[in-house]
Amino acid sequence: MGIILGIFVSFIIFCTLAYQWIHKRLRFWSDRGFLQDNPSFPLGNLSCVGTKRTNTENLDYFYKKFKGKTPAVGLYNFLSPVILPIEPELVKNILVRDFNSFHDRGLFYNKEDDPIGANTLTLNGQDWKDRRVKLTPIFTSGKMKLMFELIDSLSDKMVRIIEDQLRNTNDLEMRSWLQRFTIDSIGNVAFGIEPNCLENENSEFGYFGRKLANITLFGIIKFIFGTEWPDFARKLGFGFCPKDVGDFFLKTFIQTIEFREKSNIKRNDFVSLLLGLKNEYTKEELAAEAFIIFFGGFETSSSLMTFLLYELALNPDIQDRLREEIANGIEENDGKLNYDMLLGLKYLDMVVNEGLRKYPPIPTPIRKCTKEYEIPNSNLVIPNGTIVLINAFSLQRDPEYFRDPDKFDPERFNAENIRNIKPFSNIPFGDGPRNCLGMRFGLMQSKLGIAKIVKNFMFQPGTRTQIPLKFNSTSPLLAPEKGMWLKVTRI
Repeated sequence: MGIILGIFVSFIIFCTLAYQWIHKRLRFWSDRGFLQDNPSFPLGNLSCVGTKRTNTENLDYFYKKFKGKTPAVGLYNFLSPVILPIEPELVKNILVRDFNSFHDRGLFYNKEDDPIGANTLTLNGQDWKDRRVKLTPIFTSGKMKLMFELIDSLSDKMVRIIEDQLRNTNDLEMRSWLQRFTIDSIGNVAFGIEPNCLENENSEFGYFGRKLANITLFGIIKFIFGTEWPDFARKLGFGFCPKDVGDFFLKTFIQTIEFREKSNIKRNDFVSLLLGLKNEYTKEELAAEAFIIFFGGFETSSSLMTFLLYELALNPDIQDRLREEIANGIEENDGKLNYDMLLGLKYLDMVVNEGLRKYPPIPTPIRKCTKEYEIPNSNLVIPNGTIVLINAFSLQRDPEYFRDPDKFDPERFNAENIRNIKPFSNIPFGDGPRNCLGMRFGLMQSKLGIAKIVKNFMFQPGTRTQIPLKFNSTSPLLAPEKGMWLKVTRI
């Protein structure tokens, strides 16, 4: 009887202490003078994510609720305190002006068990800085120009395969075709192989690429756990991505570079450029950089092109004007589309920029406070170690900065209007020293893909097109809820 009573008393004490700790934890921000919403146990402020709305839309809800009341609002991912900046000036401070206080991303990686996850996206401090300095020359416009021909041939291949599909139906799910194009494109330049995903949807490279993009709820929980308790997560063997995915990309890259070294093969792609650093980094470290090129450019580029086709289908006047510019540009260039001409298509640039504004491929850039930071003109202090969630989606759809923000209007980015955009209200690739390293490649790939298919096909809403568009609530990036079904007609 005494033992049972002791266990019962211990249980009551444990529950009481746990309740007090959780209660105090969920007052983390209010105790420090920040405005916060009412979090609930155990999800914090994530109760609607994955069911009613995406994480991006969830942050947008709090952005709108607290805008004008505070420069930043305190939120909770489960029991982990995070901060959401609201004012563009504070965003500028975090990304650029006071970068030394926010130089890490706070993303989890495990170099021992998952070497491919330790790359310029996830590395911190001096490790990141040294790697970034070495890799930046790989992404110059001159290097992109060398890769243009390879991507161009794959875009032509996509056009031919879509033409074949139209013999059976003109109702196509375009998101999957654009994903297959970017898998083939980046598989070629980052891993030096032919994934053949355009021809075979079930190719091995395509399978692991889609598995990487389709992050599960358990994967999200592991990521948040790793971000909050990285040392413990490493002891548990957690990695940045599923083990079979990481093993596949690591093995594929190492096989490629070993074959190239043995056969003395030279090619205009990222593999050859990374091989130029083989005396400074291990094969695993180089593979990690090839992996992040793939990870950063596959889903983001296909997502941007997917949403652009949706908007062009709903806005035939914009689509016609874009097609005319592309056709005229090719005709004036002796029937050829090359790198310099692509970058010179001004209306295409405006259309792409408007797509990036309305559907940012990286909707929530993440930073980590690396030393206590006092928010200017306030008595609020962001504690060291705090994860900062910058919701670009909210800023770029704020009517204060973009009138009628839900309207797709490329004229926002014409030569006159672009000068009036408020600084740091439009950050689709982030900003500052840790902005997207592969931005040039992503833009080249997306512009080339859009130029080729818009020149050759007309896009219209079909019977299965979801209007208004809804986002997939379980996706960490913006993705259409029901795919992107469009009526496609050969021109």
